[in-house]
Amino acid sequence: MICCNDNLILHVDVDAFFAAIEQLLIPALGGRPVIVGSGCIASCSYEARRFGLRAGMSLRDARRLCPQAVVLAGDYPIYRCFAEHIWDICRRYATHLETHLDEAYGDAGGMTGLHGPPPELGDKLRRQVLAEAGLSVSVGLAANRMLAKMASSAAKPGGVRWIAPDQVEAFLSPLPARKLPGVGRQTAAVLDEMNIATVAQLRELPRRTMEGLFGLRGLVLYERCRGEDPQVPRRPDAPPRTLSRETTFHQPTCDAAQIRGMLFYLLERAVRTARTMRLAARTVELTLRYDDWKQFSAARSLPEPTAREEELFTVVLALLGQLHRRRVALRHVGLVLSNFSPARGDDLLTAPADRRRDRLHEAVDAIRRRWGHAAVVSGQSINLLGRLEQNDYGFVLRTPSLTK
Repeated sequence: MICCNDNLILHVDVDAFFAAIEQLLIPALGGRPVIVGSGCIASCSYEARRFGLRAGMSLRDARRLCPQAVVLAGDYPIYRCFAEHIWDICRRYATHLETHLDEAYGDAGGMTGLHGPPPELGDKLRRQVLAEAGLSVSVGLAANRMLAKMASSAAKPGGVRWIAPDQVEAFLSPLPARKLPGVGRQTAAVLDEMNIATVAQLRELPRRTMEGLFGLRGLVLYERCRGEDPQVPRRPDAPPRTLSRETTFHQPTCDAAQIRGMLFYLLERAVRTARTMRLAARTVELTLRYDDWKQFSAARSLPEPTAREEELFTVVLALLGQLHRRRVALRHVGLVLSNFSPARGDDLLTAPADRRRDRLHEAVDAIRRRWGHAAVVSGQSINLLGRLEQNDYGFVLRTPSLTK
């Protein structure tokens, strides 16, 4: 994302995304505590948050804190449709939009002439999303991504916050230091030992001290506590850094065929997305979460990038053999593709067998574009037939967090 001279970045965050959609589609849920998720909370309404519920909390703890909560499995295809509608609205107010599951960054520089000053632009966007999609969004505007995201968080729920250049220090100084992006649990513990509670106090540490304490991350925090975002903006045509797919099993399982089938299904969904972007991936990361909530991850790279799921799946199986060594059922699995490069087309050096595989992938992708992903079930995802329901979108997973 390239900023123009106005240096105005907006961040749009859909409030209680999954739960808000369920409340919109089922009016009887309005004003009630609603949870979307399986095993743990993927999203919960603000009525549920009043009881201390939050994303990532186990459903066991959630039911203990809020027995009256309505728990829904969720429907990811519906959520995706709402998200695409909201991002289409955002494109009227910003260029070079970078979208994620329930949030987006956009370059609003130069758009103030059309939509008014930043607070007015943000409020028009917020009201238009509410009118057209029926959902509440929080909008933050500032000179960089970090401040824009912090502004939208400060505006929740359903508000607009603009941090003008001359307001940055006043906005950041009183905030708890742990609220600064990049301050994780371990960093916060170090700061607590040093009696550093606010961003203003953190700003008093010299650059060399920050580097000595936290290494390269310390240099990043040194800039961020001064309102600077050292993250390099991405070009509009830049490939994604990662593509990930994850889900929770309907029931924790030790069934090797079901586990391999789910991993192949998640992988082919990710690789199909990469192929639509004409990208090839070199690195795969596998994450396993057991039924006792212990989680393990590992990554491995191929010698050359590829856009063929069967080649990447050999890496996934090797990682599975490395990580899946406990006699405990698996609850959750996830895959992340990274190290992307442009997919190489056929040339004189392409082997005939590789050409045939590429033509097969193109044909299957074309069928799925027209008839839905479920029109073709391939590879080890065949092991999921008879175990999971299907719709046009594909297998109906227990959690709506298929993609990130």
